[in-house]
Formats: sequence, C-alpha cells, structure tokens
Amino acid sequence: MISVKFREAYERTMPRTTGIRRLKTWRGGQSGFTLVELLIVVAIVAILASIAIPMYTGFIQKARETAAIGYLKNLHKSQDLYRFDSAISVFSGDFEELEAMGGVPPGSGSASRVDQDYRIDLSAGPGPGGQPSWQATATPLKQQATARFFYVDETGVIRAEIGAGAGVGSAPI
Repeated sequence: MISVKFREAYERTMPRTTGIRRLKTWRGGQSGFTLVELLIVVAIVAILASIAIPMYTGFIQKARETAAIGYLKNLHKSQDLYRFDSAISVFSGDFEELEAMGGVPPGSGSASRVDQDYRIDLSAGPGPGGQPSWQATATPLKQQATARFFYVDETGVIRAEIGAGAGVGSAPI
C-alpha cells in the first residue's frame, strides 16, 4: 500500500513528460536498449549486408574486367606501333620490348604479366600463310563462375568468355 501511494504522489508532483522519460522512471532511472531492440537492429544490419556484399563484389569484378580490357587495348596499340617501327615488320612476343617503347606499363615478366588480378599472357609468331601474328589472353586469378576471360589478337577485336578461357571463337565484346 505504501508503494502505491508513493507512486501516485510522485506522479502527481512530476511534470508531464514524454514517454521516454516515463519509461526511465518505471525502470528505476536506468536507460538503455532492450535485448529485443538490439536483436532487431542486428537483424536489419545483417539483411543489408547480405544485399550489399554481393553487389560490392560484382562492382569490384566489373572494375577488374574493365581494367583488363583497357590493358588489352593498350597492348594492341603497342603491337601496331612495334610492327610499324620494326625493320622486318613483325610483332613482339615480349612485354619488355613493348614496355621499352612506352606502350605497356612497367611490370615484371616478358611473356606473362599480372594486372588488376588478371594474368595477361602474350605470344607472337607467324600466323596463317606466314603473316606476322600475335595473341594475348587475360585470365582472372580469382576463379569465379561469373568471371570473364579475354582474348585479343592482331585484328584488335577483344573477345570474352564467361567461366572458361577465351579464344578466336569467343564472342566479341
């Protein structure tokens, strides 16, 4: 009985306040979040993360693919410059020779280089009918089912294949 009378007297003297302040008084002056509120927030964050993480990895993969395509385009330009500059009109199968001309960014390796998580392999030699020929493939280092593989040759057409090595018969991009 005393506690009920005390509470009624307290409520009569207490100024009207918001529900949050009343909640604090009912809890005995303690403030904070309940376990249910925290679990709801954690569940919302988990749902947002499950949506955002796959989208983020997709954006990263697209950026790597775009960088590999750009590298192959530069490689094609460098090969054309090398052939026109060469006394015997051949293509180069060596990244270091193309790098010396300034067409390919510096790196290590003469027949294979790594750029933006793609391994670029380069080869050159006589093609059909004895004509000078070259080809390059870009293979992703991280094997994912949706990763694209690229191929380019002296024609300059960049071809792509999803999930497997690209070649002459692959679809152009």
